[in-house]
Amino acid sequence: MSASDEAPRIGPGPFARTLGFRVLRADADGALVEADPGPEHLNGGGIVHGGYLSALLDSTTGWAVHARVPVGVAAPHVQISVQFIRPALAGTTLVCRGACVSAGRRICSAEAEVTQGGRVIARAVTSHAVLGAAPG
Repeated sequence: MSASDEAPRIGPGPFARTLGFRVLRADADGALVEADPGPEHLNGGGIVHGGYLSALLDSTTGWAVHARVPVGVAAPHVQISVQFIRPALAGTTLVCRGACVSAGRRICSAEAEVTQGGRVIARAVTSHAVLGAAPG
C-alpha cells in the first residue's frame, strides 16, 4: 500500500477538522488523536461538552478500525457506549488512544480512552459494521 493510499484513511474529515482533531497515528496498532478544546467547546457548566468528548472517542475508534480493514471497505459505527469519568477543561490538550480489538468479516469492535494531563476523562467501547467496498 502506498502512502497516497493511506493518507485519506487516516486524515480527519470535515467534521473532525472543524473540531480541531489531530490524527497523530492510525495504524494496525491503533489510533492516537489530540484535540485542544477551547471556550466554544464548553457546556453551560464551564466544562468540555460531552458531545465533544464523544465525537473524539467516535473519531478515534473509527480511525483505529479503518486502519485494520482493507482500503475501500466502509466500517461505520453501529453502537457506541461512552463512560464519562471526570470533567475535561478547556485550554489543556486532550489525548485519545484507541484500538481495534476485533476485526471480523462483518463486525469490528474497538475501544478508546481520553486523557487530559495524564488523568482519564472518558472511555468508549464501539461496534462497527463491515460493509465491504465503499461506493465510488
